[in-house]
Amino acid sequence: MKVFRVMVVVMVVMVIGMVVVMAVVWAMKTMVVRKYWFICVLVVIVMVMVVLAVMVMEMDVMVVLVVILVGMVMKVKVVLVIVVVEVMVVVMDLVEMVMLKVVVVGIRW
Repeated sequence: MKVFRVMVVVMVVMVIGMVVVMAVVWAMKTMVVRKYWFICVLVVIVMVMVVLAVMVMEMDVMVVLVVILVGMVMKVKVVLVIVVVEVMVVVMDLVEMVMLKVVVVGIRW
């Protein structure tokens, strides 16, 4: 089951990576990089989140990433809201993991 999850995550990450690369290439072609520099920043944020998602191996993070990519196509304002929510989710997940580890270590002692 865990192997299956890893495979799914890797596949999703590859697809997201391809989409991001395509988006960057398209941005370079249309020369909107100067105008929409915040979109480039968002792309970087998305890539960071992909790495986080792989580390955490949590599917809810991946789902939100897909929503973010859809949002990037639809409206940028929507993306900004989703990014804020996603950052909160990731932070909460990391805090959760740290807390769990602390609790486990505490029980072992």
